Amino acid sequence: MTRADRMWIAVMVLANACTHARSEVRSDTGADAGATAGETAQAGEAPPIVDQHWPQGTEPGPPRWRPSEVDPRLVVREGSDELGFLEHGCAYQEPCGCLVAAEHRYRRRGDGWAIVVVVPEVEIRRVVKRGTCVEGCGQQQPPEPTPIRSLGAIDPRAVEIDVQRPRKVVKKQTCTDPMVPP
Repeated sequence: MTRADRMWIAVMVLANACTHARSEVRSDTGADAGATAGETAQAGEAPPIVDQHWPQGTEPGPPRWRPSEVDPRLVVREGSDELGFLEHGCAYQEPCGCLVAAEHRYRRRGDGWAIVVVVPEVEIRRVVKRGTCVEGCGQQQPPEPTPIRSLGAIDPRAVEIDVQRPRKVVKKQTCTDPMVPP
């Protein structure tokens, strides 16, 4: 088998692995956190996702939401009293996508909401093995739109947002002779 054949097989394997990657994520206590991109942990009943917030300049059509005066993560639907919350989707972004997802926990609190956002401080530990491997995924992925959860027609001051930053250790395997896919 030629080097080109090995490279082609490695690229095909990586193309599949890049979209389904799951790194070993451990908290500073050593317990497996097991979070992958897109997973969101919630305590209690989470409000529904009602829209997507696109990165500035990429939104199709006119803006549908405007930031509230209280907190830029809280947005108000244009022409309505509906309040939305912009979920922080990724705690650690890589060119191939999200390596460690942020978590969101929602709890109804009287006439408002208590939201806990867990955005881990990520420490990467590289494990180097002897040999050849494919590293990376070729082209960088475009940014994903941010989900907006509807909190209802409530006053933005009735929402309490608590951001927690636990330490997470992610082990990533690499090799002594990495190849980059086209």
